[in-house]
Amino acid sequence: MTDVVTGLIVILAAASVGALGHQAKLRLFTRESEVGEGDGDTGTVTEYVTMMVGVFYALIVGLSLVSVWENRDNAEQRVHTEASSLQEVYQLAGTLPNPARERIQSDATAYADYVVRTEWPLMDSESPLGEQGWTLLDDLRDAVTSYTPTTSAQNNVVGDAINQLSTLADARRGREAAAADRMPALLWVGLILGGALTVSLTFVYGMKQHVSHVAMVMGLTGLIGFMMVLIFNLDNPFNQGLGANSSAFTDLFPSA
Repeated sequence: MTDVVTGLIVILAAASVGALGHQAKLRLFTRESEVGEGDGDTGTVTEYVTMMVGVFYALIVGLSLVSVWENRDNAEQRVHTEASSLQEVYQLAGTLPNPARERIQSDATAYADYVVRTEWPLMDSESPLGEQGWTLLDDLRDAVTSYTPTTSAQNNVVGDAINQLSTLADARRGREAAAADRMPALLWVGLILGGALTVSLTFVYGMKQHVSHVAMVMGLTGLIGFMMVLIFNLDNPFNQGLGANSSAFTDLFPSA
């Protein structure tokens, strides 16, 4: 809900800035006789430049959206792989005798609980995760490898569990990398400067209907503000609003 309110505030603020800029242009730089002008060679060049700026800015926005969405999609896939491998270890432990079964399942549940309750809020706030998660994973691995199989079936179970733990560790590394990965700063520069230039170019056109002109400028700046908010939220792949959530863990480990 907070993200929605913040987004609406940014959009309204952007639209207001566009309207104020339009009014300032009319008062300071435009004579009444010039309103509605824009024909001839100057108008043609202005229209061409405006079109090209719009095309290039659309490319920058598209590239930015692809960048943040791919990072979010990769993060979500890593989360599902991590949770699935953890669940497989938990299920495989169910075929082993006690106390190995209880220890492995208890460590697996503790790991899932820590990921959901501790690490997810940290990733949402873009804080470092620390080493506790890896410590819990080492405890789980130790619980699996310390068991000595007595039958060939149990030996296969332990081998499968070790393979699943290796996949889990790789997925965890990918999740941590995705949590720290952000859109290149150069794209942000292009988004901000390109948005400002795109809106500024609308001021060079004069319209007899000032209300219509203001409405179009406000709509354009509001749309650009919306795109900025969308990209900013998607830039964190674990954002509470649009990012990957912890349902992959909570669905498989309801107690987490």
